Amino acid sequence: MIFLLYKKNISSYTLFEVNIMLMEGKTQLWFKFDPSNRFVKDFYKVWDSEVFFLAIEDSLLINLYYSNKNYFKIPATKTRMKKDVYFLFDIVTDVPDARSDHRRYDYLKYTFVDPERYKD
Repeated sequence: MIFLLYKKNISSYTLFEVNIMLMEGKTQLWFKFDPSNRFVKDFYKVWDSEVFFLAIEDSLLINLYYSNKNYFKIPATKTRMKKDVYFLFDIVTDVPDARSDHRRYDYLKYTFVDPERYKD
């Protein structure tokens, strides 16, 4: 995701976002834009690293895509609280006006409980 600032007129500027999509095979992948950046804030709350999110965003999307799961796990050794943390997403594939396959990952929450333990 990239934020651009452009001059709307002589006295005002407007901030708008541009979603960066990753093309994996014939499928476009991206995280849903959230103006509050809740996912990124939660991610840094638990992840014990200073790496910029944009540097790992593609890896997270590819991991979600190939795992065919709606979550990814950060192991306890990589978290600030030394517990496994799971980030959960809704996967949206019915994107309107799409000309190719899409997977948009809408962030829900993070949890310390393994989602696989509660599958039917």
